Amino acid sequence: MLFFRVLARLLGGFFKGIGRGFGGIFRWIARHEMFLGLVTSFVVVVFAVWLVLTLLNINIVIGQPPAVQTQPSSAVIEVTPTPSTTSTPAVTQAPVSRTNAPQATEAFMIGQINGDADEVWNSLTATLHNQLTGAGRDKSYFQRQFDDQKKNGLVYESYQYVGGVTNPNGTSLHFYVLTVKNTQTNVESKIPWTFEVDTDGKIAQADFPA
Repeated sequence: MLFFRVLARLLGGFFKGIGRGFGGIFRWIARHEMFLGLVTSFVVVVFAVWLVLTLLNINIVIGQPPAVQTQPSSAVIEVTPTPSTTSTPAVTQAPVSRTNAPQATEAFMIGQINGDADEVWNSLTATLHNQLTGAGRDKSYFQRQFDDQKKNGLVYESYQYVGGVTNPNGTSLHFYVLTVKNTQTNVESKIPWTFEVDTDGKIAQADFPA
């Protein structure tokens, strides 16, 4: 009987403590009723939003979304071109100068403009002098040509240096365009001139009037 009386006291004290605890909780809830109502409402709203997004299969990502790694399609085959084993030799082009005209070719063209046979003759090499003289075209021949041109109304008005290319042996080729006007017919024409200049800077070959 003593055991049951002790057990009854213990159980009574235990349930009494629980009762006082629940009483304190209820009193605390009564004092904070508004706060608990707001918290409860917030939780309900968050849960409702989560439920709607889940049903609609909408994902919300906060921050920078991770990069999507795309896998190449198995139907796409990348082919790397195989370099050709046959090498094509590079073409080396001679540089063309359009500003550095030789003194000999400039003197020749100025002699054409001025009708000066001495200036034309002195711009040629000695070898070319011999060739022209053997063909009956010495310096006096050029002067007669200039005189005949004036009588026929032909005037060498101007010239333009087109450019020049150096040969591997040190000689060079140079190109000009001469503007000729016939004062009798008032017709203007362009005549191309080509020169080969030797290593001494003299004209070794040139176009001449017939």
